[in-house]
Amino acid sequence: MMNYDQDERYYNPFPYKSYEEIVAEKRRKTRRRRTLLLFVLLLTAFIAATLYVGFRLSSYRQPERADGSASGRSDSAADASADRTDASFSLPVAEDGSERDTVVIVSDVSAVVKAARRSVVGVTTESYSSFSISSSGSGIIASEDGYIITNNHVISGGESLSVTLDDGTSYPAYLIGSDESTDLAVIKIEATGLPAAEFGDSDLVEAGQAAIAIGNPTGQLRGTVTAGIISAVNRNVVVKNSSMNLIQTDAAINSGNSGGPLLNQYGQVIGINSVKVSASGYEGLGFAIPVNTARPIIEQLIKQGYVSGRPLVGIYGRDISPMAALMYSYPQGVYVDSVSPESSAAAAGVSHGDIVVSVDGTRVASLSEACSARNEFTAGDSVTISVYRRGKVYDIEIELMEAGKSTGDYNF
Repeated sequence: MMNYDQDERYYNPFPYKSYEEIVAEKRRKTRRRRTLLLFVLLLTAFIAATLYVGFRLSSYRQPERADGSASGRSDSAADASADRTDASFSLPVAEDGSERDTVVIVSDVSAVVKAARRSVVGVTTESYSSFSISSSGSGIIASEDGYIITNNHVISGGESLSVTLDDGTSYPAYLIGSDESTDLAVIKIEATGLPAAEFGDSDLVEAGQAAIAIGNPTGQLRGTVTAGIISAVNRNVVVKNSSMNLIQTDAAINSGNSGGPLLNQYGQVIGINSVKVSASGYEGLGFAIPVNTARPIIEQLIKQGYVSGRPLVGIYGRDISPMAALMYSYPQGVYVDSVSPESSAAAAGVSHGDIVVSVDGTRVASLSEACSARNEFTAGDSVTISVYRRGKVYDIEIELMEAGKSTGDYNF
């Protein structure tokens, strides 16, 4: 049996360590390894950066001596440099010193804007039912006695109209006539001696020419001027189920610019601003109705309050979505919500719930397609429309009526 001295001799070389001491020692070793690794990485990066800078400095051209040779270069390198100097390149210059025959000059158009903006007004539409402004837009003074051109979508949907001139004077206005197909409208205020706009020839407009827009963006920034160029002409755009050939511009057309003028560099109105593509990802896509297209429409609106000869079936309809067609086993077409009592369609038995699927043999799957097919005819023409009703299709011959003031709010 061992005594105490023997125990001490056997166990003293193996000192006891607690768990906390073992963990602390491991952490110290880990920190030392990380510190060493970081030092090695920093040292490596410093050496690499030093070598790179030295390489870049050695690759620069050495300064030339007074005799034209470069210090530190061989004679052959100097000769090659001399050859390159002799074969120098320069841009061709025209005889008059200009580099191109066509020169773009950016000029000050403030005088043009100052004269033209007096003919631009703000147009506000108010609703009696909600006691609030339903829409705000712009307008162009067409005559000294108060006829003003604007867009149909600016004045539709409200009961009260007001016009604010460039000097801040406000007038109540009343509707003379509007045309949804071309998105044009004419309103009037009781005033005389107004500064009428000067109208140009939109047939002479070309892509690349200057374009200036003046309007009332947000309904509060009256007289705002934006400028750009004509991006394209005769752009075919579908607006409110009608196909229109419009002028495209990158001049900013914001909400409230509708109905205002698009001007050329002489301050002449070449278009009526109407449409802007405002979807995410698109910039500088504004459209204006060419003034030559608008002129006959405006003249008819002033003379009789509507555009004569426009064909109308006499139906208020809406599209049937692909999902609704699949769900209810309906064909896609124009769902009939209501029919004008004065129309030939009503007399022929077309009624609420019917679905128009073709016009004169042309298959139509939407209201815009149906309107395009209808517009191939004129008022008074006989046309056959195909109507889906309770699982069957019926061909019904109707006579197109003339769209006008008395035809109500029918869109087909």
